[in-house]
Amino acid sequence: MKKGLLWASLLLVAACAQPSVEWVEGPTGENGRASQTLVLKNMPKGGRVWFQELFDNHKITAGPVKQIHHYQGTSFFLDIPQSGTLTVSYEGRPLPRRSWAPEGFVLQVMGKLDRVLPIEYKFLDREGTPINASWFAASYEPAMGDIIPRPKRIYEPGEAHAEESHPKGWYRITFDSGGTAQVESQDEAGAVYAQATLAKLPKETKGIVIEDWPVLGLRGFMLDVVRDFRTKDEVFKVLDIMASYKLNLLHFHLGDDESWCLEIPKLPELTAFSGHHELPDWDLKESKALKPTANGRIGNSTFFTEKEYKEILQYAAERQIAVVPEFDAPGHSRAAIKAMQAYEKRTGDDTYRLQDPADTSHYWTAQDFTDNVLDPDLPGVYKFYGVVFDEVIRMHQEAGVPLPGIHIGGDEVPDGAWAGRDRKKVKDTFTRGMVQLAQERNLKLAGWQEIVENIEPETLEALKKQLLFVNAWSTLDERADLPARLANAGIPVLLSNVQHAYVDLAYSDDPDDIGLNWGGYVDERKGYALPVYSYPGLQKPENIVGAEALLWSENIRSLDNATYQMLPKALGVWERAWNPCTEWKDEEEFQKDFNEFYSIIVKKEEPLWDAKGLNYKKR
Repeated sequence: MKKGLLWASLLLVAACAQPSVEWVEGPTGENGRASQTLVLKNMPKGGRVWFQELFDNHKITAGPVKQIHHYQGTSFFLDIPQSGTLTVSYEGRPLPRRSWAPEGFVLQVMGKLDRVLPIEYKFLDREGTPINASWFAASYEPAMGDIIPRPKRIYEPGEAHAEESHPKGWYRITFDSGGTAQVESQDEAGAVYAQATLAKLPKETKGIVIEDWPVLGLRGFMLDVVRDFRTKDEVFKVLDIMASYKLNLLHFHLGDDESWCLEIPKLPELTAFSGHHELPDWDLKESKALKPTANGRIGNSTFFTEKEYKEILQYAAERQIAVVPEFDAPGHSRAAIKAMQAYEKRTGDDTYRLQDPADTSHYWTAQDFTDNVLDPDLPGVYKFYGVVFDEVIRMHQEAGVPLPGIHIGGDEVPDGAWAGRDRKKVKDTFTRGMVQLAQERNLKLAGWQEIVENIEPETLEALKKQLLFVNAWSTLDERADLPARLANAGIPVLLSNVQHAYVDLAYSDDPDDIGLNWGGYVDERKGYALPVYSYPGLQKPENIVGAEALLWSENIRSLDNATYQMLPKALGVWERAWNPCTEWKDEEEFQKDFNEFYSIIVKKEEPLWDAKGLNYKKR
């Protein structure tokens, strides 16, 4: 009897001894490096543990593990030399915030499926820099019709106003003394915006007239689903938020280094290969699939089927939101490159080749990749993008939703790429090739600011004829006037200024906040201060065609994370897109104006978010 109980106890202990991870944050030394501890529990000898971490360089200081290897991007791995629990001490980068801690731990054992490991964190106790509470004092009492974005006119019925020609998106809502609303609108967009306003007003609204219209033609949000995937239903919820602030552009980041997130039926490897599958015996050749994205997940769908994409298009169109899909090139192209290598292996067809196997270029990107740049001198690049363009055009046509254009990226090609060749000539070849594809399809193109830089004048002129917009994003320091320089050159500018509009940047240095900080910190005040027409030397303000808030997802792990970064941070950008202003004469005038804006957020917008169960930054 006792022997049976002993065996039962041993079996229970064995069953409970599951592999897991503990990570302990340590203090920072005089050398600026932090002493971190990684405890790998119940490990099998010969296994390999993968994890994700933002841009680090580890140095082992103690323990049986001799090296932490960087693979590509945010992927690292270490090999397990012995069974049991292993404690690894190493020096790493001090955490700016807890969201930067290593994550996505996956155990790989030959002959078995990859396994996600549970992790326990032990962080140091520390505080961020105190925020000036007066900045976010909600002392203004909103008027009956005050909402975000703020209506341009709120007045009493019968009050005289000179009738003007009504711009696109104009609407007027007249509430009589009993609260009955009469809606007038210039067009279908205005009717939709009027309904968005009505949805925000309390039932007791009466005896006022609200008249409003947008100023900038494009008012958008960029959603990155590559680094952390959002499902179709989650995208619907993002679109609902966008519609409530009268946005009309979803910049949909679907193709990058880590993944390709839209089904292209003619090239099935694009999604079959970059899906993050449970695969036994995965090796460094990535012969079956890419490693998991920044979130470390495996075994989950990470792309939109053709049917799902069409449903997203239709859902957006019902809310007067246009969708511009982005597939980044010629840098940020690793997922496409690897997928087409797999396609060639399966079919023997090398005509979609995106990278020359004989290329000896050595480079290191800003996101720590060494193999993500396609070769514009290969004809396969243009055959590949011709298919992608045609398939996207077809999907929009079948969905009955116009395609404003396709965003082709153009940013962050690292030094060292295209070794032995004239970089300007190679980039020019790429630009001309993409312009030709667009011309043949009567298609507009969009890109990041780099797309119009360092190319031949005649190529630039041809590109300008096809441009929908260019994101002016790198606007720090000496580039602060970049939007003006681009606009003056006849380029349609979508304001995307990093220090104002990159809502993936953390609100502050609070360790509990999420987000990056390479461009500083971004909060509601920063977004609200977005310059629109006040750039020194701006001569062609008509070429400032819009503004958008942008959410990259390196630090996003859920829809709650996404809405936390959006709300209320993005509202300042969206207010400026609807109601551009010139500039305030001093900080006091800005703060008074911002106080009214923030008071409306707290007293009018936050209760709506609470009712919808949205996660947001509470102060």
